[in-house]
Amino acid sequence: MKYNISKNCLKLHDSLSLENVGELIKMFNEELPPKSKKLVVDLKEIESIDTAVVQFFINFKINLEKQEKSVHFINLSESLKKDIDLLSLEGFFDETSHPGVK
Repeated sequence: MKYNISKNCLKLHDSLSLENVGELIKMFNEELPPKSKKLVVDLKEIESIDTAVVQFFINFKINLEKQEKSVHFINLSESLKKDIDLLSLEGFFDETSHPGVK
């Protein structure tokens, strides 16, 4: 899994699947600033994503909110937006709520 982190913005690349969930957990635990209150996850360069990663992102967001922190997902592909609509998860992946880097 390829990614870049700058300040509080995480840019993910390529594809995300169940095989990447362990890497995502490790990355979030080790590389993101612990005092950071806001995180932006840029999905612009994601070619595909499976439901295991969508579930991980939902749980990750819920856990951050319990810690009074937030995560915003930006630059979702059209296919990912359609999948999110089908699953009725717009509230978890509402990129309009954050004026992120486009």
